[in-house]
Amino acid sequence: MAEEALSRVPVLVAPTASGKTHLVLQLLQEFPRLVVISADSRKIYRHLEIGTNKPPREVRHRFRLVDFLEPTEFFDAYTFRQLAEQEIQRARQEGRPVLVVAGTPLYLYALFRGLFRAPRPDPEIRRRLLERWHRGEPLYEELQRVDPETARRVHPADWIRITRALEVYYQTGRPISWWRTHRAETPRYAPLYVGLYRPRPELYRRIEHRVEAMMAAGLLEEVERLRRRYPADSPAFRTIGYRELLRYLEGEGTLDQAVQAIKRNTKVYLRRQTYFFRKLGDIPWLPPEQALQALREVLGRGAGEGKD
Repeated sequence: MAEEALSRVPVLVAPTASGKTHLVLQLLQEFPRLVVISADSRKIYRHLEIGTNKPPREVRHRFRLVDFLEPTEFFDAYTFRQLAEQEIQRARQEGRPVLVVAGTPLYLYALFRGLFRAPRPDPEIRRRLLERWHRGEPLYEELQRVDPETARRVHPADWIRITRALEVYYQTGRPISWWRTHRAETPRYAPLYVGLYRPRPELYRRIEHRVEAMMAAGLLEEVERLRRRYPADSPAFRTIGYRELLRYLEGEGTLDQAVQAIKRNTKVYLRRQTYFFRKLGDIPWLPPEQALQALREVLGRGAGEGKD
């Protein structure tokens, strides 16, 4: 289906620390019926408050796909797509405007480009693969043998994607690259992008300040509480900020080293986001006030509103 024929949905796109939440809070005041769909792979988890920069609790009922999974639960981009489509359809049936707010490029790709549905995770295969990875076994070379196409797209140190690809192969007998080409689905919606732009040096300064503010707000204590309640290999603990402090609590390095690692890893993630956002197509990148005005105009025209 041509993109022109698809129903269009407004999307605010911005890398981490850009100020997405502040901008969205302004829109929520101006558009009382606005529904915000979060495309963020970390805000989905309950109990991860400080380190994920979730919206304030008093307005959280206006957001969808936030704060609804336990830290131990697995979630993927295909499931996000299914839930996001349901939320868009429900809001439009109610005659409410919709805004997708994105920090996870893969979620946008799944929603607006289509994505394959891989088999659900197999906990036992995953456990064995993670044990082998931690023992230092050459899993990347193994992936090169069984799925060279995927290996070319994955960094040799990306243990998450390497173990997932091998898990699919050993679970099904087919490489994940096969599943990508044989089980892709076409999208129902097309994006109307607005990008929130800040210069990278400014974003780096904002990251430094935000990490310090999170530590002052009690991020370490939050991680301590979660550590007592959930296993260390829970999917939520892959989140930047939580994984570094978890290592510190397990005796690896000093607290200052952990904080510096959070800042460093957040900046790396910022660069990765920026790279993948470029793959989404032609996004107009605007400074905060211009981005806010552009979204006001889009929502004021009724984009993202009405019945399918």
